[in-house]
Amino acid sequence: MTEKKFLSFILTEGILLTLLGLGMLMLPKLTSLTFGIMVCIGFFVYGIYKTINAFFARNYTRHFILNVVLGILLAVIGVLLFFAPRFNLILITSAIGIYFLLESISTTAFAIQTRKTLYLWWANLFVSLLQFLIGFIIIMGLPGTAFWVVGILTGINFLIAGMIMISLFISNKYVYNI
Repeated sequence: MTEKKFLSFILTEGILLTLLGLGMLMLPKLTSLTFGIMVCIGFFVYGIYKTINAFFARNYTRHFILNVVLGILLAVIGVLLFFAPRFNLILITSAIGIYFLLESISTTAFAIQTRKTLYLWWANLFVSLLQFLIGFIIIMGLPGTAFWVVGILTGINFLIAGMIMISLFISNKYVYNI
């Protein structure tokens, strides 16, 4: 894969995360049902994308297995949330907290690995810190963490991470003549 294709994956991920984040932050105002469905869709879609992206971008990341595991975990969480009345919501919320903690490790590794390739690589360290804090808040707040808080925090994370990915693309697009 070329640097141009790698940057196009970064742009795609940025747009996807931004749209999912906006959806998660806007839909809670409608009903709790639409909010639950949006969170399910958000986790499932991003989990599938993250898994597929891990295979395509494996030449650019050293933590290929971690990205595949995180993508599958996120997709499974999305499916389990769809069937939430049959599953314990505290266990699903715990899995979301663990996802954010592991994702912060993955984002940090990505930022460190791409520091010589991408301009603005350090912005991913901010996202990593945000993901760690969200995971920590979710895990420490169990069992009293309300699901809407988890959804709002996830929406904020998706939105900020998406904007950072789009910024990474814009700051590097002239270097690779895209």
